[in-house]
Amino acid sequence: MPAGMVRYDHPVYRNGHLVLWHGAWRGKKGETPDAKSGSDGAKDGSDDAKDGSGDAKTPTAAAKPDVAAPQAFSVLIDADDAGSARLAGELLAVLQPGGAKGLVVTGRTSPAALAKAVQSDSADLAIAPMDALIAADKATADWRDRSPYIVQLGAEPVEIVASRSVTDVHALAGRDVGFGASDGAGAATAATLFSHLGIAANPSYGTLDSALADLAAGKLAAVVAVGAQSTKAMADLGKDGRFHVVSIPWNPALQSLYTPVRLTAKDQPALIGADEKIDTLAAPRALIAVDAAPSSPRADHLADLTKSLFEGFDKLLGPDNDATWQNVNLAAGAAWPRLPAVQAWIDAKAMRSSPSLDAFRATAKTVSLTTGGPGPQDSDRLYDSLMQWRNEAH
Repeated sequence: MPAGMVRYDHPVYRNGHLVLWHGAWRGKKGETPDAKSGSDGAKDGSDDAKDGSGDAKTPTAAAKPDVAAPQAFSVLIDADDAGSARLAGELLAVLQPGGAKGLVVTGRTSPAALAKAVQSDSADLAIAPMDALIAADKATADWRDRSPYIVQLGAEPVEIVASRSVTDVHALAGRDVGFGASDGAGAATAATLFSHLGIAANPSYGTLDSALADLAAGKLAAVVAVGAQSTKAMADLGKDGRFHVVSIPWNPALQSLYTPVRLTAKDQPALIGADEKIDTLAAPRALIAVDAAPSSPRADHLADLTKSLFEGFDKLLGPDNDATWQNVNLAAGAAWPRLPAVQAWIDAKAMRSSPSLDAFRATAKTVSLTTGGPGPQDSDRLYDSLMQWRNEAH
């Protein structure tokens, strides 16, 4: 018998376990009751029960399994990117499965900054400039496999603001141009764009407000602004009529990184004339995972988050949210590794067959084989089939 302990004379259960002794254990420091004694005691208690000398055993309710609390998550955005801040705030509404709480973290999102974020494990997700990511030197971007692509987000207009004497963007070669904050999303897009345009400007780094102030003071020849249409600094700059938005000529070499857009006075009333139409580019943003290599714990965690995003994407299409959500194609790929859970979701959706769509395809094939091309009546049949498919698809 352990020193200082007294054996119960009847079976006693606590938390579903048989308790053999009561009293104060007075063994040596670090010593515990002898396992053998416990084993023998259990046997004795069992014998007592067989003899009927002990009380009847009372069944105990099984302990409830612990349920893991939903994991929190964070979204890294560029501190000077108002568009990304807006998108991130709206993303949180659908990226909170099972009560998980989301947090927006401000920092820098150039390729160099994201490489550091991967090493420091500073966020779960990031909204980053897609053009700069794709154009980054693949030889030094081994962090890409640990930052898989999730979905391409809306594109933001790129505006090059200069004095009205600058009418050709190529005239900025060799001149000082404000690119944005160092390691920021805007600077990354500006550097990528000027490189693809073949313009060797002298980059100047700083906030948009300070760059526009330097432009007004004649210290800079131009400023590159991304998604800055609603900023007060841009509106104030154009009040004296000295500055305008310079057109960016479109060429096929830009197609993999940008989309062409046309701006009017409605977009920048202080910098674009009432009858002017300025052709420029829009730079897309991408939602990527941070430090989520395949089969990693974070990749597994993000599988639930991204499923919530894709399944609840319609919530982002409301009139109160950013209009660029309307242009997002969830299935669109990129020259970038994709999060396996996202690709699996897309593949599963693609495999689902629609009877109406199959019927429409059959109608189109029949017309092609029998007539060599749709005539007036055939066109009506195709149109009716298309309308039926669209109604059922929505």
